[in-house]
Amino acid sequence: MTVSAAMLKSLPDTLSPKPIPMKRALPLLLCLLFLAPACNALLSQTDGRQRYDYTQRDPLAEVAEDNWLRPAEEFHGGRFYTAAGIGAGAYAAFGVGLYSIWYKGYELESFHTFNDWPEWEQMDKAGHLFTAYFFNRTAFAGLRWTGLKRPAARYTALGVANLLQATIETMDGFSSNWGFSLSDMGANLAGSLVFTAQDALWREQRILLKVSNDFRPPPDIVVEHPSGASSNLGNISRLRFGSSVAERYLKDYNAQTIWASINIASIVQAHTLPPWLNIAVGYGVEDVYGAYGNVWRENGVGFGYRTGDRRRQWFLSPDIYLSRIPTRKRWVRLALGILDFVKVPAPALEYSRGRFYGHWIM
Repeated sequence: MTVSAAMLKSLPDTLSPKPIPMKRALPLLLCLLFLAPACNALLSQTDGRQRYDYTQRDPLAEVAEDNWLRPAEEFHGGRFYTAAGIGAGAYAAFGVGLYSIWYKGYELESFHTFNDWPEWEQMDKAGHLFTAYFFNRTAFAGLRWTGLKRPAARYTALGVANLLQATIETMDGFSSNWGFSLSDMGANLAGSLVFTAQDALWREQRILLKVSNDFRPPPDIVVEHPSGASSNLGNISRLRFGSSVAERYLKDYNAQTIWASINIASIVQAHTLPPWLNIAVGYGVEDVYGAYGNVWRENGVGFGYRTGDRRRQWFLSPDIYLSRIPTRKRWVRLALGILDFVKVPAPALEYSRGRFYGHWIM
C-alpha cells in the first residue's frame, strides 16, 4: 500500500497517536455513586406479593416504583440531599482525577475549539450519543428516587448528563493536544434528548440506545515498507485502543457497534407482539486504525495499512428489551434494567460497500 509523501510528512517521528476519547466513560463513577444509596435501599426491601405490570413500563423510570429505584411518593429531603452530596463530591473528585490522569502531562493554552468531526468515521460521535443517553437515563432514575416530580427529574437529568460531558469538553478546550469540540457537544445533547423527548412524549423509552462489542484481539498483521522495514498492526492497535479487555471494549471502534433498539409493540401499538421484542439498527466501522487514516511512523519510517479500505457499516438485528421480561424477583429486575444498555447477541444483516453480509452473532 502506497502512502503519499504529504501524509508521511505530517506524521510524528515517533509512535504517539492521539488517544481515543475514553474520557467519556469516566463520569460513570459519578452516576454510580449518585445511585448508590438508592440501590442499597432497594435491595433491603422485601419482595411483596402485589402483582405489577412489568411489561409496559421502563424500569429506569416509571417502573422504578416496583423495580430498580423506587421513587418516594413525595419529595424526600433526606434522599435528595444525600444524593446531591454524593453527586457533588463525586463530580469534584471526577474533575480533579480527570485532570491528573488525562491532562496533567500536556501543555495548557488559552481556550480554543477544534473540529474533530472528520475523525474516526464519526464513530466517536456515536459513542458520545450513547454515553449521554446512558448518563441521562441513569440520572433520571436517581432523581425520581428522591421524590422529584417527573418533569423536574426529566429536565434536571438532561442538565446533569450534559454537565458531565461538557466538563470533559471544557478541559479539552484548554489542552494543547485537543480543543473544545462543538460536534462532540452536539452529539452529547442529541443523546440526552433521545431520552428526554421520549419521556416527555410517551413517559417511557420505546427506543433504547445500546452498545455491543465482539471482543476481538489485536490483529497480528505485519506491515512492510519498500525499504525492508516492518511494523506490526497489533502494536499500533494496542497503542491506540489499549491492551486490556475493558479498555478495548471502550476504545476499539472496529469491535464496537452503537445501536438504536426499537420496541416494536409500543411503536406500532401491536398488543399481540411480545412486549420485549425489539429490532435494532446499528452503526460501526471496520479497518479504522487512525483518526484520519491508517498511517503511522515508526523509527523514522512511514507505514500505511489499507488506507483506502476504511469503511462504515450498518446493521439490522433482533434484540430484547430485557427489563420488559416479567419477573417477580427484585434482584433480577435490577440486573435486567442495568443490562438493557447492552445489545443482546443475535444474528445480524450488515450493509457496507454497497453489499449485504450476514453474521451469525452480533
